[in-house]
Amino acid sequence: MRRTPLAWSLSVCYSYKRMNEPTEGPRPGERLSRPAKDVSDARRLLLDAGRRLFAQRGFKGTSVRALTAEAGVNLGAVSYHFGSKEGLYDAVLEDCLGSVRGKIAAAGEAPLPAGERVELVVRGLFKHLQDNPDLPRFFVQEVVLGERLSPVVLDLMKTVTRTLTRIMEEGQADESTVAGDPVLQALSVLSQPIYLSVMPATLKREAMKGADLPLPSSSAEDHAVALLRRGLLRQQEAKE
Repeated sequence: MRRTPLAWSLSVCYSYKRMNEPTEGPRPGERLSRPAKDVSDARRLLLDAGRRLFAQRGFKGTSVRALTAEAGVNLGAVSYHFGSKEGLYDAVLEDCLGSVRGKIAAAGEAPLPAGERVELVVRGLFKHLQDNPDLPRFFVQEVVLGERLSPVVLDLMKTVTRTLTRIMEEGQADESTVAGDPVLQALSVLSQPIYLSVMPATLKREAMKGADLPLPSSSAEDHAVALLRRGLLRQQEAKE
């Protein structure tokens, strides 16, 4: 039987009320579910929980039940707010990466010489990774382990790689940067912030203290910029 608009509205309200009621009880080790204050609260709680768990366990290793228990919301909240676990995962990545994508694109369009624009991109990536230390885990899961390449990550890779490649091409055209494959140069630039954000932190882990490995004593960001200047800019080569 076709529902009237009033009946449909009442059913939606009732469904959402039930969604935000506590579940029958958590499984061992799970947090007790609690009603969210409103729709935006439940969505934010799931984004924060997703960020923690996806970074720790990966996409496949994180269940919907674990996500809702971590967030303290009803089991149906993931479907209600994001459509699926995949939808929540993509929303988490957009929450983490959306702002830096726009900043990198803007740096690529800045009215500055090629070398200065490369430095803007590199320092911007270092700053974003410093502010979001869990992001390297996402990069490893997405790019290296190949669990599931999110369209959000793919879009970021396109933006960064195309921006840096165009800068390299423009620098080669006005002879301010060295000759070479502009795509490989772009990937070399991109690798510096990611790798140098991961390794120093890894070397400082408790489990690594007995390995007697050398630790850096200066800024990884400044080192990467200096290295790229020496390797890519013709003006810097001429001075040295």
